[in-house]
Amino acid sequence: MSEAAPPRPPEKGPCDLLVHGTGGIMGTVEGADALAISDGKVLAAGTEAELRARYEPAHQVDAHGLLGLPGFVDAHTHPAFAAGRAQEFDWRAEGLDYLEIAARGGGIHSSVRAVREASEEELTACVAAHFRRMQRHGTTTCEAKSGYGLSLEDERKSLRAIHAAAAATGMQVRATCLAAHMVPLEHQESPDRYLDLLCEEILPAIREEQLAEAADVFIEQGAFDLAAGRRYLERAKELGYGLRVHADQFHALGGVQLAVELEAESVDHLEVLSDAGLEALAMSRKVHAGLLPAVPHFLRQADDAPARRLIAAEVPYFVATDFNPGSSYTASLPEAAHFARIRLRLSSAEALHGITHGAACSLGLGQTKGRLDPGFDADFVLCELPDLAHLGYGFGENPVQRVFVAGRELR
Repeated sequence: MSEAAPPRPPEKGPCDLLVHGTGGIMGTVEGADALAISDGKVLAAGTEAELRARYEPAHQVDAHGLLGLPGFVDAHTHPAFAAGRAQEFDWRAEGLDYLEIAARGGGIHSSVRAVREASEEELTACVAAHFRRMQRHGTTTCEAKSGYGLSLEDERKSLRAIHAAAAATGMQVRATCLAAHMVPLEHQESPDRYLDLLCEEILPAIREEQLAEAADVFIEQGAFDLAAGRRYLERAKELGYGLRVHADQFHALGGVQLAVELEAESVDHLEVLSDAGLEALAMSRKVHAGLLPAVPHFLRQADDAPARRLIAAEVPYFVATDFNPGSSYTASLPEAAHFARIRLRLSSAEALHGITHGAACSLGLGQTKGRLDPGFDADFVLCELPDLAHLGYGFGENPVQRVFVAGRELR
């Protein structure tokens, strides 16, 4: 994914907004405590005195000591669901694992039933509620997957609901078709027929209607094997989709190596990443590793993605919520940052990169999102944190106090 550098903004003159009185601005020049913004873009970051000497603001925001961070970017979410799955929490307490819950009729199939029963208007309202929840926790841009429809009609409905909800809430969205999430119940006896449907009907139709920019597949036992994943991803690539892959969550089946071979944007989960998979990612240094640390916590798994080894190998990475009703029921990237720091041993700076610029880069948005440098979109959050070291230090609370998209505060 090639990205054009943002145009250089003027270095002095009028500006729409001056943000001052912060406890510091992260994600830009060191020592910044103020932002100058015009036309939804960052003009400059620096000290308040510097910016007041250069710009004449039409409006001002006093941050009253709150810490300024780039708007959070959640690069792996499943918001197109119509009902929760709290019952599965009790089943998990009985000792059932993720795949056993699916075999009992829960799991993804439960969400598919709810989505198919919902009208498009009802599903849009659900997705909008999910986006607002994400925004309250500082997410200004997200990748949003379908994957609970598993038919052409219901995948269309899911993706249309994602776009309608984004328009209603101001969430900035990059949509992903995850029609290869699971083989639906009506095709359990003929999974090859469903794969044909995916490659010959669903992927072409979704692409023609411009409902999704990327395609994703779950390569795992009980979902899609490596051969099926290859066929789906190769067809998606032919059609012009960006590629994203769920792999090495419970079993290392070669999905990581396939993602590297096909030059996917990202390969996510990696809780049981093999040495061969790590070597492939290290050789590539282009395919992003999607770290989803809330998932093993939610599922009571012992395994975590080997984040320190990935970072040491200079593999690009991001941290995401994997927001979904069955394996990670959190819309909070600050909470994901907490789990990244606890379970993956990321530093505060590494966690911030993972939920901002690292995530943006994985979505092809690295020149406009995830930092507060001149020319970037003026998406930022003001947080009740004394300093960056406190990101992810606390948990079970929301540090985000104010959220701005393109220089406008979300209410």
